[in-house]
Amino acid sequence: MTRLRVQFIHGLEGSPAGNKSRALAAEFEAMTPAMDTSNFDACVALHAETVRRFEPDVLVGSSFGGAVALALLQREQWSGPTLLLAQAGLRQGLRARIPPGVLVWLVHARGDDVVPIADSRRLARSGSPGFVRLFEVDDDHALHAFVASGRLVSMVRELADARNDVAEGGSAPGRFERFVAPFFQEPTLWPVLFAAAAQAVLIGAVVLAFGLRSHNVFALGALAVALVMSGDVLIRRWRAGVFGRIGWTVVSLWLLSAISALLATRLDLF
Repeated sequence: MTRLRVQFIHGLEGSPAGNKSRALAAEFEAMTPAMDTSNFDACVALHAETVRRFEPDVLVGSSFGGAVALALLQREQWSGPTLLLAQAGLRQGLRARIPPGVLVWLVHARGDDVVPIADSRRLARSGSPGFVRLFEVDDDHALHAFVASGRLVSMVRELADARNDVAEGGSAPGRFERFVAPFFQEPTLWPVLFAAAAQAVLIGAVVLAFGLRSHNVFALGALAVALVMSGDVLIRRWRAGVFGRIGWTVVSLWLLSAISALLATRLDLF
């Protein structure tokens, strides 16, 4: 079986011998060029040439290296799956822009005291809906726990799988995902999401209870359509290996609606 080719761009004080480099090299055919981080443009040029020669499946950039990776994307010198770890692109004066149609996942620690997580939240709001994801973790800037737990390696694999699904047309984001995903990426929007979820449970319970009690064809038909659409979202996310909070939210809403409807019917509220 062919091993994934992973190109890693180390951070400001990193090196090819760092923890992330070694973790990637142990599992993949990895390339981590040493670079002089005092010259940003030279670093971008070095990795652009490495991309051309090495032809990686996935590009991973950490902190300063994340800025280099973002520059490669914005300068159209790379357009493949990209994992940005505590990216410092905005600190290097780059625009908060991910080109459309590029699969980019970001990982950033909420308590990062070197590069604020707000930078990645802002960057994650760009790009094509469904192609850009932000994972907020409880860790430090270097993401020591993230690497030690093996999550770095597993996420690279997940990103490669997601790339294959996109190529096959199997993970194109649905309207539900395009609408809901930003709420999970921006905590200040969570109250709105919770209110919407409560309404969805209430409406679903009422329609389900009414349809079951009165055998209303239209009500049951509407529920069947909603169930099929939800199932499509869940299947796509499951195949992409990114079931996550959105997937469990859909499942939870359906379960709560069903339980509420059964209780309402049993208590003869309808």
